[in-house]
Amino acid sequence: MDLFELGEAFRAARIASNKTQQEIAELSGITRARISRFETGQLVELGAVKLLSLFEAVGLELFARPIGHGRTLDDVLAEQRAAALSVGEPPRRVRVRHSKANVKVTRSDRTDGTN
Repeated sequence: MDLFELGEAFRAARIASNKTQQEIAELSGITRARISRFETGQLVELGAVKLLSLFEAVGLELFARPIGHGRTLDDVLAEQRAAALSVGEPPRRVRVRHSKANVKVTRSDRTDGTN
């Protein structure tokens, strides 16, 4: 991943978090102009401390892993979340099934013939 791709990921996360470049500038201490250049791929260099500060402001983190490392389940899930955010799809809710021990049985639910 290069600086251009990091800038794209940052921009998507900033928009998803409903923050402006100015708000990020105030949170991170990095100028709005520098943030704009980072997002558009016009920035040639950005120090590690500044990059971490920007990422933290939008809820991202960096991972170090060997070059050529294959995709993980976390990568796939992150891609799906990013795709859902980019098309404006609301997050999906998951229903948790309760065990029978936690479910109250009503008269109409009984199948044993007793009332």
